[in-house]
Amino acid sequence: MTSVYLETYGCTLNQSESEELTHKLKGHRVVESTEDAQVLVLNTCMVIGTTEKKILRRIDILYQQLGERTLIITGCMAGPFGDRLSALYPALKTMRISGVASYIDAHFSRTATSAPRPSITAKVKIAQGCGGRCSYCIVKLIRGPLKSRSIEAISRDVERSVQNGAKQIFLTAQDGGVYGLDQGYRLPDLVETLCEIEHDFKLRVGMMNVSSILDIAEDLLKAFKHPRIYRFVHLPVQSGSDRILELMERGHTVFDFKHIVSSFRHELRDVTVSTDFIVGFPSETAEDFRATVDLLREVTPLKVNITRFSRREGTAAFFLKPVIGRVQKDRSRMLTAEHHRVARQRNREYIGESYRALAVEKGKNGSTMLYNDNYRPIVVPRELPLGLFYAVRITGVTSTYLIGCLN
Repeated sequence: MTSVYLETYGCTLNQSESEELTHKLKGHRVVESTEDAQVLVLNTCMVIGTTEKKILRRIDILYQQLGERTLIITGCMAGPFGDRLSALYPALKTMRISGVASYIDAHFSRTATSAPRPSITAKVKIAQGCGGRCSYCIVKLIRGPLKSRSIEAISRDVERSVQNGAKQIFLTAQDGGVYGLDQGYRLPDLVETLCEIEHDFKLRVGMMNVSSILDIAEDLLKAFKHPRIYRFVHLPVQSGSDRILELMERGHTVFDFKHIVSSFRHELRDVTVSTDFIVGFPSETAEDFRATVDLLREVTPLKVNITRFSRREGTAAFFLKPVIGRVQKDRSRMLTAEHHRVARQRNREYIGESYRALAVEKGKNGSTMLYNDNYRPIVVPRELPLGLFYAVRITGVTSTYLIGCLN
């Protein structure tokens, strides 16, 4: 039996591909430490420059300590960047993640059977690649054009996961909103089909770009009303300035974003809204940034991802003059602080409310993390068996999660 260490960076799509790889490594032992491994696999990300630098440092450290072991680089860096890595580190292997398990099978010994550990959460890939053309984004260069998986294949994966004990399924893609455009169907068709599976589980639909769902918003809202779907919508807006959005080539306006959010909130009780912002995009002025802060205050999303603009080679924005680093950092800190203020204020509205919530993972100091039907994280300060639903009453809040007790 060969011991394999797997380290994953990046989005939930990368995480879902690593989970799929783990299932394929039957007959091998997936270990928690590099010291115990004969094969080291890094599933990499290149979307943000700081993440790329972090991974390169990690590769360098592992390579210096490699000895007789094998180091495999997969994910984003195994694409266009693979040849550069091979030149720097001749002994490492670069390959697409779909080929990693077969490579290990062919070059290393394995036992007859090996069962992966059951998980409460399963991440299921519905598509890869992108249908957009954002001026700053490297995803299309490293992942290629949109390639949607069939509804039948996805249904089989979801069915297998819930039969193996999964209680929540995350549907992952670079942009779930364009799912099926290359196959002749759309995301609502998939969601409605998956809701017909006869098991007690929850579905979380992943990130959807605003421009991708403008034409299917009505059908999507109908699909989201099924009790199996988490009332959670992740819509990256990136900026509160239409001028910056046009430079980003996002394909939507601030009005489009607010209209979609308003529609979801009108149709779905207390839906949790998540969004993303990029600060410091080239030519972003103080006025543009104020528009972003104003949008945050107006829409009051409960979950926000904030990143500083990162120049990526091969993109149109690479040639634009960036906002100086100090200003980027200041704006990131200001927007983060405002988000925490807004979220804490919104979360206080939940105190005294009761919810049905799924126990998903163990927390710190003997606590348990649960999620309600709106995908709001709730910390209960006691150990609970995972994978079960509980009645929980909210007694306190932070800016990022609710605090509750069992009813």
